[in-house]
Amino acid sequence: MDKKDLNEIKAAIKYMDYKPLLLSKFYDVKSLLFKEIQEDEEFYKASTVLPNPLNDNKIIKCINILDAKYTKNKEHYDCVRTPVGLPEKAVEILKTMAVTEDGGSVNISVGTELTADIYINIPRGNSMEITNVKLGQDVRFEVMNTFNPYVSESFIFAIRTEDLSISVEPSSLEGIKGQGDVFVYVMNENAIYKDEADKYFDVSEILKIFRG
Repeated sequence: MDKKDLNEIKAAIKYMDYKPLLLSKFYDVKSLLFKEIQEDEEFYKASTVLPNPLNDNKIIKCINILDAKYTKNKEHYDCVRTPVGLPEKAVEILKTMAVTEDGGSVNISVGTELTADIYINIPRGNSMEITNVKLGQDVRFEVMNTFNPYVSESFIFAIRTEDLSISVEPSSLEGIKGQGDVFVYVMNENAIYKDEADKYFDVSEILKIFRG
């Protein structure tokens, strides 16, 4: 695929509104899709969305292929409503997480010593990826800052290893504005899970600011 076609696809990805609900808990989906199309355009049927991939949302074909690659055939468990528990390895990591406030910023640390990729998404779609980070209780990631616009809105903080991904996200309760809680999502080879974060670590500093 030549540079012109890639630029068209990049623009279509940038301006598309759709994103897979669960996959976006763990990845910057737009960056991931563009990277994977560059690496394997045939798998994503990229040529079939050209020309003008943004027209009629043709680029959605590619994002659906991406979503299927990562989430198809996985069981989905809502541990808030069912007696199913999170995988033991995820629980061990979650119980070492800590949320702290320092000078107007809210930070998350992971006490387990491991190497992972980090994905952070802050309000209104701004995000960053940090790869191959050595985690530990002295490594803190800012997820809320009282001096930033829209600080009371949701964020995503995710860590990804080769066999396990964990995401932390505050969200509104049943869509009710102003009432929220903090949830964790876990994805492994077999399933995707959702549970309440306060079962594993203190989220009070997040809820002091978050408004749903």
